Amino acid sequence: MKIKSLLLALLGWTSLGFAVDGLYLGGQIGHVALTGSAATYNNTIGFAADLGFRANPLLDLMFSSQYSSHPGGANGLSVYTETITAQFHVLEANDFDWSLGAGPGFYFFKYSLKTDTMFGLNFGSYLDVKVGDNLKLGLGIRYHKVFRKEGDLGDNLWTLMMRVGYTFGD
Repeated sequence: MKIKSLLLALLGWTSLGFAVDGLYLGGQIGHVALTGSAATYNNTIGFAADLGFRANPLLDLMFSSQYSSHPGGANGLSVYTETITAQFHVLEANDFDWSLGAGPGFYFFKYSLKTDTMFGLNFGSYLDVKVGDNLKLGLGIRYHKVFRKEGDLGDNLWTLMMRVGYTFGD
C-alpha cells in the first residue's frame, strides 16, 4: 500500500512540473536475451504494455511492464520487469522519430519456489514511424543493468522489441 501511495504522490508531483501534452498507450513483442548467471535459461519472446506521458516535444515519460518466460533449468524462469524511462526525442524527420531513453526499474526473477526481486537501470534506443495521425510502429532495443547480490539467479538482460502505440491528445 505504501508503494502505491508513493507512486501516486510521485505522479502528482511530477505533473505539477510539466503539462501533459499527450497520453501514449502501446504494446511490445520481441526477443529477450538473458546474460550472466541467468544465461543458463533459453532466450525467448517477451511481451510488454506501455503507458506514457508526453511532457513536451522533446521528452516522454514511459512506464513499461514486461513479461517473458524462459525454458531451461529445472522448472524454467519467468522474468517480470517494471520500468520508468525518460525518452528524449533526438531526431524527428518526416514520419521518423528516433529517441534515446534511460531510467530505473524493478526486476522479478521467478523460478521454482523462489522469486528474486532486484533494482536496476535500463538504457535504450527507439526508432518509430508514424503510420497514421496518432499511430506509431517502431523498434526498440534496451539493455537492463540489474544490480544483484551473491546467490541471486537474476542478471542483466537485452530486449529487442517491435512497438506499436497510439497517442491521445498529441
